[in-house]
Amino acid sequence: MNNRAPAQQSLATAQPANLRKLRIRPWTEKPRQLMTAAIPFTRAQGVSRGITRRALDDERKYKQLGYGVWIETDPSTRVVAPTWADAEWIDERVKLTGLVCIDTGVVACGVTAAKLYGLPVPSNADTRVHVAREDKGPTKRRKNVVFHRYEWLRSENYFGLPLISAAQLFIELARVLTVEQLVVLGDAAVGRWHGGPLTTIDEIRAEIASRRRVRGRLTVERALGLVRSDVDSPPETKLRLRLIDAGLPEPVVHPAVVCSLIGARLHPDMGYPSIRLAIEYEGDHHRSSPTQFAEDNRRISALQAEGWTVIRVSKDSNMAEICGLIAHHLRAGGLI
Repeated sequence: MNNRAPAQQSLATAQPANLRKLRIRPWTEKPRQLMTAAIPFTRAQGVSRGITRRALDDERKYKQLGYGVWIETDPSTRVVAPTWADAEWIDERVKLTGLVCIDTGVVACGVTAAKLYGLPVPSNADTRVHVAREDKGPTKRRKNVVFHRYEWLRSENYFGLPLISAAQLFIELARVLTVEQLVVLGDAAVGRWHGGPLTTIDEIRAEIASRRRVRGRLTVERALGLVRSDVDSPPETKLRLRLIDAGLPEPVVHPAVVCSLIGARLHPDMGYPSIRLAIEYEGDHHRSSPTQFAEDNRRISALQAEGWTVIRVSKDSNMAEICGLIAHHLRAGGLI
């Protein structure tokens, strides 16, 4: 990230945002699936279910998580999960519910909450379980578990799991993420990634204003100034930040384009409406799915019919060339 970013923000916000409507839905309204997951239980809970102490020693049937909690080695219980959830999400769920088994006051925070929310975190992020408590009572040290203390703690019920609120999480992660990483996470939290949004920019601002002290305040404020609503995916965020980093004006996220040819209002990923330049990020599914490929062609033809130039970008694109191409159009349109 460079120091030009705040100046570019005003250029982008001076243009109409044309945001598609976003609504924060409770988890009960979000798309869901049923997945198989182990349900942790304590020794006492096992005894109440008829599981003897001797039976718990049978490693073919039960596995100890390491802090007085067991799970079945071959679970069959079905739990409600987000549609994007995978085996890693289930693993994080088991770790958290195992701790809740013995301490009902804990709430997932840090990278643990981010993973359970489905927010993007760096591949080298801390793998320990991060949980928070609001009270100041003593806590036992547990292997691979990090306890955090909060003066006040706002939690959410997310698919039956107690997680710190997304607004608090954004501020908390400023201690361990770079500005760019926090912008990527913030865009995902307030945008459409994985069935979002989870929070809003205004809620994050209110959370900052309510605190006397914010650790990593400079990172928080710089990142929040670059967070944009309505972004669909982390690769789109990274592309937008790359353009800003190259010294280009910040593109508008999802500008609205009325396409009379197909009788629809289209929203390219980002662009410069004043010169009718659209930029589309295309993931692997755009090439592997015949249906998606056909829809892409339909959209591009409709945009071109309205006089728009469309630049398509993928993860393997030469970004120096892409930035140069965009700069060429911006110069021709008098924007730089």
